[in-house]
Amino acid sequence: MKRLNFESEDIIQALSSDYVIALPTETVFGFGIRWDSLKAYQNLIDLKRRPFSKPIAVMCSDKFDLDQYFDIDEGTRRLIKRFLPGPLTILVKAKDNCPYQTHLNTFVAGIRIPGDDRLLALLRKLPFPLQVTSANLSSHPPILDAIEIEKEFKNEEKLYGTIFAECGKSLPTTVCSTNGGKISIIREGTVTKELIEEVYYGRK
Repeated sequence: MKRLNFESEDIIQALSSDYVIALPTETVFGFGIRWDSLKAYQNLIDLKRRPFSKPIAVMCSDKFDLDQYFDIDEGTRRLIKRFLPGPLTILVKAKDNCPYQTHLNTFVAGIRIPGDDRLLALLRKLPFPLQVTSANLSSHPPILDAIEIEKEFKNEEKLYGTIFAECGKSLPTTVCSTNGGKISIIREGTVTKELIEEVYYGRK
């Protein structure tokens, strides 16, 4: 397993070759893969010992054309403009051309644009979005330190490397759904339900 930084030139090649990368986010360390490779997805769930049937959110830059792959209604567009990049994941309807592993035939996918400047800069350089989930074995506590990633996964060939930098250790991101034209809060974090509803329905 390699020690990387956000500027490491081999990150793009590693992700393009279906490897998993461990990277710090605003909250905890995450495992990231390219979003359009079923092999990479299989590598990720094998690494985490995670059920295949649990979808993983899409993490993209603020330059990515969401409308190409997702149905974005006006309320959701207001949420994106107000809160992203930032600590919010929004579940939306995926279009037919959206990679299968992002929705697993549910055609509902989570979209996330991180507020961490280092991570956002990396995403802007990548030729594809990522799927990112917490860097830990399934059902185990999240990991907050790069050294712990090395200890836990040192013999895992599917993990190319870890970006050695601090994660934000902030509160969990809020997760909401806007499917069907109404707000449903899956997990409340930094962004409150009341504020999300006010923005989505155009009251604020």
